[in-house]
Amino acid sequence: MASLLLLGATGVVGRAVLNFALNHPDVHQVTAVTRRPMAAGLLAQHPKLANPVVDMANLPTDASWWKADALICTLGTTIKLAGTPEKFREVDLHLVNNVATLAARHGTHTFVLNSSSMANAKARGLYLRTKGEAEQAVLNAGFQRVVIARPGLLDGNREEFRLGEEIGVKASRLLNPLLPKRLRSVKVERLAAVMLAEALRNGPEITVLESEKFQAG
Repeated sequence: MASLLLLGATGVVGRAVLNFALNHPDVHQVTAVTRRPMAAGLLAQHPKLANPVVDMANLPTDASWWKADALICTLGTTIKLAGTPEKFREVDLHLVNNVATLAARHGTHTFVLNSSSMANAKARGLYLRTKGEAEQAVLNAGFQRVVIARPGLLDGNREEFRLGEEIGVKASRLLNPLLPKRLRSVKVERLAAVMLAEALRNGPEITVLESEKFQAG
């Protein structure tokens, strides 16, 4: 039986991970750390869910929940939502780095990071460079096992509307059968299921899952 720590539970990928984890027989506790309290109904239905509410800019350093069998991190925003490149990096790099540092310090065994296809710390573009730097921060944090998921375009229901992604997803649904697996859109549920499975299994010290790994069949 495993204890999981989840950061990013209110996003489209995080919600899917949370749903799978709460209903998984090998998970006895899920600690979903959020900025705001989650729906009371969800808490009432799933007694194994804990929901610490924290200031993400001032994370508690001594909370007992930092120690878990595995941490799944689906934190992320966009430059448009963040407002500036600096604020985007505060979430996608610095917050991820802080979370990894604290969890590793408290003895969490495994860190599973939702990154991006083509993430590269040396990329010229801000988004892919930031994602690559976040990967490096996690790899350097001191975990016994790190899993990096690099999905392509995500196919799922977001709370916020993103026109460009919506157009891309609709196009990919038509073209997916004709495209190589590495270029196909990724179902959020499939990504979440694979990330959870990786968090619960023993595997290599470092595992990098490219987008084709999240295709069914």
